[in-house]
Amino acid sequence: MQIQLVRSATIRVSMAGVTLLIDPWLAAKGEGRSYSGDVRSPLVDLPMPAQAVVEAIDAVLISHLHSDHFDMAAAAAIRPGTPVFAPEHDVAGLEGFGLAHVSAITRPTRVGPVEIVLTPGRHGPDEVLEAMGEVAGFLLRAPGEPSVYWVGDSILCDEVRQVIRSERPDVVVVHACGADWEGSAPLVMDTAMVLETMRLSAPATVVATHMDAVDHATVSRADLERAAADLDGPERRRLRIPADGEVLVFPPAAQRPA
Repeated sequence: MQIQLVRSATIRVSMAGVTLLIDPWLAAKGEGRSYSGDVRSPLVDLPMPAQAVVEAIDAVLISHLHSDHFDMAAAAAIRPGTPVFAPEHDVAGLEGFGLAHVSAITRPTRVGPVEIVLTPGRHGPDEVLEAMGEVAGFLLRAPGEPSVYWVGDSILCDEVRQVIRSERPDVVVVHACGADWEGSAPLVMDTAMVLETMRLSAPATVVATHMDAVDHATVSRADLERAAADLDGPERRRLRIPADGEVLVFPPAAQRPA
């Protein structure tokens, strides 16, 4: 199984012969919006051409329709006929982008041997939830492969804790930039939440993404690296902080340590 971080929250997951693209945000540097009012995001270029991001994908998963998770550049790059899966309330919005093959995930869904299960989350504290709207994560499972819990744009909340407790995923992908909204508490995980997620999900690998690309972030890769420096060796190795374009490789489930 492989997870490639493209940029920000956009990743490619390849497992059991299937490649899924999650939350493609393919705008060029500075061609999106500003979330803090200071500078336009994304703050960095894609590490590869947009067409390379969508090459050889079997399906696209969209967690919600915030502009740093899906945009017109992504809609233009996705080849016609590619299946797109999303929460039911976002199907009409995606069709408005001109996508013709959008399906709601209302129950466990399969792309080949890969099972996709929608999971709940909270895009910040209670006082911002109405403004932020509904978000989702994804559980990905396939025979012989490590299970993946892509938490999505969520803080560490009761819903996320419950998924970790009940599913015991092998890999947990978190959004770790601690994004701020008008001085509110984080909209996604900050450093303390990432470290607590590591504790709750042990012995899973935690992959920290969604950093160094949006202008309202409060946590960088360097910040998280410094915070993790105090962990002991085995614990520190459970935290992966990939660079844009980096591919992480995970052994088959039968080969993973007990």
